[in-house]
Amino acid sequence: MKKASVNKVRDALGKELKRSMRELKAPGHPRPYFISYLFRDVESYEVWGRYGALCSEKKDHKRNCYADVRVGNYRYDHVTKGGLSDNSTENESYELIEMPVEDSEDAIRFGLWRLTDAKYREAVSAYHGRKSRDVSYLDENKTMPSFEKHAAVVDLSHIKTHKVDYEHFQNLVKKASLVFKKYPEIKSSFCEFTAEVVTKIYVSSEGVERVWQQLVFSLSAYMWYHTKKVNQDYTLVTHTCDISELPDLKTFKRQIEEKVEALYQLESSHEMTSFAGPVLLAPKPAGLFIHEVVGHRLEGNRLLSENEGRTFKDRVGQKIMHEGLTIYDDPALRAFSGNTLVGHYPFDDEGVAPQKSLLVEKGVLKGFLTTRSPIKKTRHRSNGHARNHFHERPISRMGNLVIESHDGKDWAELKEQLIQLVKKKKAPYGFILLEVEGGETETEAYDFQAFLGDITTAVKVYPTGREVLVRGVDFVGTPLSSLANIVAVGKDYHVDNGYCGAESGTIPVSTISPALLLSNLELQLKNPAKVTQYALPLPWFDQKETSSRSKPKRPRKSST
Repeated sequence: MKKASVNKVRDALGKELKRSMRELKAPGHPRPYFISYLFRDVESYEVWGRYGALCSEKKDHKRNCYADVRVGNYRYDHVTKGGLSDNSTENESYELIEMPVEDSEDAIRFGLWRLTDAKYREAVSAYHGRKSRDVSYLDENKTMPSFEKHAAVVDLSHIKTHKVDYEHFQNLVKKASLVFKKYPEIKSSFCEFTAEVVTKIYVSSEGVERVWQQLVFSLSAYMWYHTKKVNQDYTLVTHTCDISELPDLKTFKRQIEEKVEALYQLESSHEMTSFAGPVLLAPKPAGLFIHEVVGHRLEGNRLLSENEGRTFKDRVGQKIMHEGLTIYDDPALRAFSGNTLVGHYPFDDEGVAPQKSLLVEKGVLKGFLTTRSPIKKTRHRSNGHARNHFHERPISRMGNLVIESHDGKDWAELKEQLIQLVKKKKAPYGFILLEVEGGETETEAYDFQAFLGDITTAVKVYPTGREVLVRGVDFVGTPLSSLANIVAVGKDYHVDNGYCGAESGTIPVSTISPALLLSNLELQLKNPAKVTQYALPLPWFDQKETSSRSKPKRPRKSST
């Protein structure tokens, strides 16, 4: 987005904001005490292909605006339960969030006028609903302020134009996708490149004006390995804020080949059975473990809802995990060990500059991720972690979660300690979890407090040190007991750039973590997907089709 466009949009936002604050009212109902607009200009590009041909190419330009219209006052307004449920797609305002992609002041102001009016009516209805509920039901947060005041500030410096060599990535996707043609066991595959540049313009009735950008470039390869014995899909992906950090064609092809070779090894692997015992988590699975078990439960907005489990609400100052771990979230951190961090941002979606937020210090809980929704009665200060994706109310979310180790051990020492734990417990074996693809957690009070990690590479380790590959592994557990089982931490870190979904949408996040050794963690068999073989092989592996020409060479399978 060019600076000239930014200035035109800012002017339209400012004019409609002032008019709404001055004139928006309904007889007998409260007027707005605060209005803000978070305007997003989204430019994206996507190209994907398989077996040497492009299957889809799409350039897109769209705009939307999240409007926050608050009625009542800073002490008491219509937002309840931390705003966790303010994400309905049934509201009228949801249909009005899209904005014109041209810099027409009249068209933009028309869109803002309709959106603001709808948000005002929804806020008034919610305000009276809260007042009505207070007559019959106890609101434990009634004495808690509803919103934090901010001083006027203007910062328009975080903006520049970006160019992408589309032809380069079209060719890369086509050539890389040809790698899969030599593997008869890969029944489906594709390669994909995506680029997204989001320019955000934030203005508020308090006089805050912010302009900034968030960039994510991604290169991925999807593969489905399917034989009579193994049914496993996998996505090899790199997310970055700097397009130069994406792998070149040679590197990308090598990464694909290495992953397919790893999938071949599953043919001679053991099938998972239920297990509870010593487990060593490599840095990436360890980062996911902390993200799911701790990170979501330290999002401050969850403390404001009685529907949440609030696992750590009253544990500040208490030890909750191994003393060798310190955890903080720092969205201002741009890069780590040469890797840009997709969880970086200069301002959150309430226009607040983020702070490095200490969460756990040497195993002791120190604080929470916060927004402008106070989690204490006095002296609340947002640490800049309010984020949303589209129409949802911004809530506290992780940005760059850093798990820092003190006196960490190297990988060989952790493996040896794992073996000693197996012997001490007289367990038949332990596990090493090497690769993970995703996870989830339950934080609601009405449900059980649990988490799950989708493991793609796991190794069974016997007391003798012998290692055997295992397929179909998930890790599961409950937070407090699992954290108490951490007995050692590593000293080498891994950067994991990815996306996280929650009530306020799917957003980019980064996790930096060392390895973790747990004395006990529960593992289970994945839900097996039993799919029959196709009636015909891939065309280029059909004996009749290839009899008159040379067939692609099948790679040699690696031994376990």
